[in-house]
Amino acid sequence: MQKLVDETDELVGGLKFETTAEIEVPERLIDQVIGQDHAVEAIKKAAVQKRHVMLIGSPGTGKSMLAKAMAELLPKEELEDILVFPNPKDPNQPIIKTVPAGEGRKIIERYKEEAMKKAQARNMLLFMLIFMLMGYIIVIRPQDFIWGIIAAILLLMFSRYIMPREERNVPKLLVD
Repeated sequence: MQKLVDETDELVGGLKFETTAEIEVPERLIDQVIGQDHAVEAIKKAAVQKRHVMLIGSPGTGKSMLAKAMAELLPKEELEDILVFPNPKDPNQPIIKTVPAGEGRKIIERYKEEAMKKAQARNMLLFMLIFMLMGYIIVIRPQDFIWGIIAAILLLMFSRYIMPREERNVPKLLVD
């Protein structure tokens, strides 16, 4: 029986308590990690230097707890959204802009609405042109009606390839 008491004392570090409610739990998660002193030091250094840490190990060894503890240790910074705008001068070098957190989605929505309006205006003009062409053919030269239909189809097909697509100018949200 004495051997069991000695082993229990060794496991709890000599603490005397009746229930676990009496044990004081540290506020910071990093201080709650037990038996991983080397890992705790590595996490603290990496957090201060804003470095990455790869946590590898068997399940249940505390990798997730260490990762959460590192997230607590990282310095608090202003969050930002990163937008990628197309560069008309050089498509291989897009324009990168940072905006305050939450603003990125609003900017993208504005660009999408603008692109949608331009596309609708372009389509409206195209359909008016087709209707005028068809009206001309029906009224002036009804015998060329089939050629008018073919011309309208060709006009639609070429407009898809020739006219610029407005959604290409909408920025992409890289980091939200």
